[in-house]
Amino acid sequence: MEQVALEGFFREPSGKGGARTLRRAGSIPAIFYGPETDPIPIQVTKKSLEKTLKKQNNENILYQLTIKGDKKETVKTVMLKELQKNPIDQEILHLDFFEVSLFKEIDVTVGLKVVGKASGVEQGGILQEISRDVEIRCLPTQIPNHIEVDVSALEIGDSIHVKDLKPPEGIQVLSDVNQTLITVVPPIAEEEKPAAEAEPVEGSEVEVAKKGKAKTEEEE
Repeated sequence: MEQVALEGFFREPSGKGGARTLRRAGSIPAIFYGPETDPIPIQVTKKSLEKTLKKQNNENILYQLTIKGDKKETVKTVMLKELQKNPIDQEILHLDFFEVSLFKEIDVTVGLKVVGKASGVEQGGILQEISRDVEIRCLPTQIPNHIEVDVSALEIGDSIHVKDLKPPEGIQVLSDVNQTLITVVPPIAEEEKPAAEAEPVEGSEVEVAKKGKAKTEEEE
């Protein structure tokens, strides 16, 4: 997997007020940490980060993060562990960068990509994607953009489970092997309309009862 270059700068820890000031100045507060690294407050330029993110179609990106400041420069291989956004305007508020080793396996979640057209769909069935991703374990450089799932052979009533996946070499799938991923269900039958209320037949018990009731009301 290609590593994307990104530049960050050391910053002094600050509260919410300091973070807001930083964002108004065009930077985003972030934190860098790792299994053997204490958290280090940093900041990245908002414009460069947004430009980088727009070019990516995969959440599991490897960044070559160059951290500058304090009269030194450090280069680390990291992944974006968490990206916090304002729920109203989707403005990026904070970032968490996690250091990874290119020689140690990590656990990540990757999406599934459906390929082919299920024969059951051609027969009128409906394809349902129960789960859209799975958890895997592999080296950072082996993380796939997605795992393909061929649904061509699925008939109505058939399903694909985690155990049916064929991931690339070096990828270990950690999700429950019996977890259902995709299924083809029968078409939804139209609900039967309730039969129109039948008119009472002359001389029937219903008709006699109605006439008797009407006569009683007249006498009263």
